[in-house]
Amino acid sequence: MSGLTIVTPPTIEPLTSSETINYLRLDSGVDNMLIESLITTARNWVENYTNRTMINTTYKLSLDNIYGNSIPLRSGTYTAPYKASSINFIELPQSPVSSVTHVKYFDDSDNESTWATSNYYVDLVRNPARIVLRDGGSFPTDLRTANGIEVTYVAGYGSNRSDIPEAIRTAMLQYIIYLYEHRGDFERFPPPEPPKILTSLLIPYTTMRFGVSSFSGGY
Repeated sequence: MSGLTIVTPPTIEPLTSSETINYLRLDSGVDNMLIESLITTARNWVENYTNRTMINTTYKLSLDNIYGNSIPLRSGTYTAPYKASSINFIELPQSPVSSVTHVKYFDDSDNESTWATSNYYVDLVRNPARIVLRDGGSFPTDLRTANGIEVTYVAGYGSNRSDIPEAIRTAMLQYIIYLYEHRGDFERFPPPEPPKILTSLLIPYTTMRFGVSSFSGGY
């Protein structure tokens, strides 16, 4: 199994309060705290939907082991024994990845070691990005049972709002309109579906994930 935690959160939001208020065509006396809350909520929704990070964020990916891939689903009947192909990479959830800070591993006594960079290279061309084992390199061994490997890396379009594709920022604004116009409606009625324009704007940027394992190749 794997777990993803935030080490350093983004320093700014993709949208400012003023541009959001202008987009909503609201009076200047609107509650700024409400708008800021809606902006954060919209960012979280977009990031969860697309599996992408907007503003640079440092993540820590914790893995139990290297060979935790699941058996791929196949149709039909197979009589031969299943043989898993060799695994030579670790996929990094949340795109786009800009850099890998380090890879650490722990033994059963919780002793921490840094995996030498000579063993791997970082493939930033592929989406999602991955850490690929070099020829002659080797994965860490003698790992503790849980969270034996930790990968710290940075993901995000950049440190500025202008680095984010405008279509994503527009989708966030549309989602904020949806939340603002339907605030308080959910106590008596089922919540309405988000407008289709949101998914239309985000589909080109969405990284599909078909499995829960970082090694299943289904991110």
